Amino acid sequence: MSRTKKVTGGRQAPKRAASPPSVFKEAWENINRDFNRLLPETLRKRDKKKFVLWLFILEILVLGTVGKVIYDWLAG
Repeated sequence: MSRTKKVTGGRQAPKRAASPPSVFKEAWENINRDFNRLLPETLRKRDKKKFVLWLFILEILVLGTVGKVIYDWLAG
């Protein structure tokens, strides 16, 4: 026969009052706050996800082009 441990105190694990916010959620809120300070009034009301995606693509293209120019200048 197996014995089971009997809990006598009736203690339960303490529950958290509120879970901490996600790192991604906090980062997105920070990005939104920064964009609201930088963008003109007409762009503040639009979907920011699309704007961030296009900004990211533009940044990758610009950095890639600048990197290629610098590499060609140093290598050639």
